[in-house]
Amino acid sequence: MEKIGWLSDSVLVTDSETDIFKVHSNFINLLRDAKEIRGVSSIFVPEFSSLFEELILKKKVDVHLVLKKEVQEKIDKEILKEIFSIKGSKFNLYILEENIKAAFTVTDYFFSIGFVRMDGTYDYSNDLISYSKKAIAWGYELFEYYVKLSKRVTSL
Repeated sequence: MEKIGWLSDSVLVTDSETDIFKVHSNFINLLRDAKEIRGVSSIFVPEFSSLFEELILKKKVDVHLVLKKEVQEKIDKEILKEIFSIKGSKFNLYILEENIKAAFTVTDYFFSIGFVRMDGTYDYSNDLISYSKKAIAWGYELFEYYVKLSKRVTSL
């Protein structure tokens, strides 16, 4: 946490009355340009399956995810089986037992983090994003912290 100041140049992306999906579509578009993705999530995003298909199977993006078991169970099993069956796949999946109060993604060019509200629900309407090298480095360190707390999944 001592390096949280590395996020000081971050920008808060917020939904508006006329664009209630601004945060989500911005995030999905950023992912599509990434060459390497590391993410930690305790929330399910319906596009996970189609994103996995596009980014991992078609574009061969290097993807490592730490998910809650309940999130992993909602992802299309056939797509996950196909990903795991590919030799040389750059996909790594980890399951985290403990509850996390945020969801974040770090890639080769951006860091994005969202938090839960005081009532415990995830805040889809706000996302903190940074393109700085320090923020990205901090994101990778945070990701590795959660990998150490997780169990790797090697097949379904």
